[in-house]
Order: sequence, then structure tokens, then C-alpha cells
Amino acid sequence: MSHYSRVRTQFRHREALVQCLKNLGYTVETDTTIKGYRGQHTVDIAVKTTKGYGVGFVRNGETYDMVADWWGVAGAGQKKLASELQQHAEKIQKEYAKAMVLEQVAKEGFDLVSQTDEVDGTVRIVVRRWT
Repeated sequence: MSHYSRVRTQFRHREALVQCLKNLGYTVETDTTIKGYRGQHTVDIAVKTTKGYGVGFVRNGETYDMVADWWGVAGAGQKKLASELQQHAEKIQKEYAKAMVLEQVAKEGFDLVSQTDEVDGTVRIVVRRWT
């Protein structure tokens, strides 16, 4: 029997979530399945590994929940992936927020001038628009 568990997130925008996971170096697939103990689970976004179980994101109303067979995550590579995604949610959230800001400013006709990671952990984004 599978042991899929859901972790609630605040991720709302599919493309921004996909892009931020790619920016963090993960292999990402959309509209696919992830493997778990004795079965597969359909997900909207999957963080894939070359072997073993994956971690996915499933739409739940307005947000995406992170899903995985946490009990079945085996081997150093899969445990590392699960640990990174659970423990580094803040890093994923930061990258997601940055992607959302950059997408919005582009829609409003701004160009990115610079992007700097500050010592305190914040990101400084400077944009401009010629009128």
C-alpha cells in the first residue's frame, strides 16, 4: 500500500513554481506521475529522479500541495531530494516569489536592471520602464 502524504504550500502559480524548481536545479515534468510503493500517483508537477520515488505537486483549489510517498523514499539520492524539498521550503518559496515578481513586472512593461541577494537574505530587484 502507498504512503502518499500531502504537505500544504502557498504556491498558486503553476508556471512560476515550475520555473523556480528548474532554477534550483531540479528536473521537472508536468502532467505526469510519480512512483510510490506499489503504485503511481498522478501529479500536476513532478520533481523527477533518475530512479526511485519522485516528489510532486497537485492542485488543491487555489494552491498546490506537495505529495510524495515519504515512507518509501529510499536510497541516498531520494532521501536527499525529499529532505531538500521539505527542509528548504523557504528557499523554494523565495525563488517562487522572485519568479512571480519578475513575471508581473514584465507584464507591466518593465525591464530588469539588476537582481541582488542581500546579506540579510532578501532579494533586491531593480526594474525600469521607459515612457
